[in-house]
Amino acid sequence: MSHFMINIIMATMIAFSFLTTLPVPRLDWTPSRLRYFPAVLPLVGLAIGALGAAFFAWLQFWEVSLTLRAALMTLFYLTATGGLHMDGLMDTCDAVFSRRDRDARLEILSDTHTGAFAVMGCVIVLLLKTGIFSELLGTFRLDSERGKSVVVLLTLIPVYSRAGLGLLLYFPFARKDGLARALGSASTPIGRFVLLITYSIAGVPFVFFGAPVTGALFFCLYGFYCIKTFGGVTGDLLGAFLELSETLMLLTLVATR
Repeated sequence: MSHFMINIIMATMIAFSFLTTLPVPRLDWTPSRLRYFPAVLPLVGLAIGALGAAFFAWLQFWEVSLTLRAALMTLFYLTATGGLHMDGLMDTCDAVFSRRDRDARLEILSDTHTGAFAVMGCVIVLLLKTGIFSELLGTFRLDSERGKSVVVLLTLIPVYSRAGLGLLLYFPFARKDGLARALGSASTPIGRFVLLITYSIAGVPFVFFGAPVTGALFFCLYGFYCIKTFGGVTGDLLGAFLELSETLMLLTLVATR
């Protein structure tokens, strides 16, 4: 096996071990492996998306209330990622709504304490996701073409959002050190090309579903906001992007039913 393929496999294992709770061995973060980290992020999304879609399909046959099934769907995604991205969202909420200057906001992102805005942001997103899954489970049955389409889109949403996450690693970094710089500083132009292709292909089914590709618009606006407000991206801002992007796209599915 070539050195290139070995590094790809190692980068994939690093991505799975860091971004999911799946039982994957932990490896050292070396520059030769991390250079491929952004490009393999859609594979992580594909695994989470496939498992989530399968769980969604299984819940269709469980004769319990919609509320319980929707709550279990929300819990699935939170458990699959270990709450890593939600942690980023909470820190981002504290920083953004503090209405402080850039340096103060960056300090808040690094603060381990949980503020009121963090709790409110977490609750809002979890409530939204539970409500969305309740609508999806109650509206789209697997014996219909529309229901089968939703299962496909549930598989693709994590792929789409993680491709966007990988592209954000090519944006300027807000800090001279930190998680985002560690994961993105060794990335290559080839990885960016792979992510752009993946992002484009994964977005096509959303157009056929009758929904605008809101994820792409949100990606552009979010990237611009990070640069303007924080001077670039950080690990917490990346986590917030993933949570908000997926929630927005799930909400689009409900809005276009």
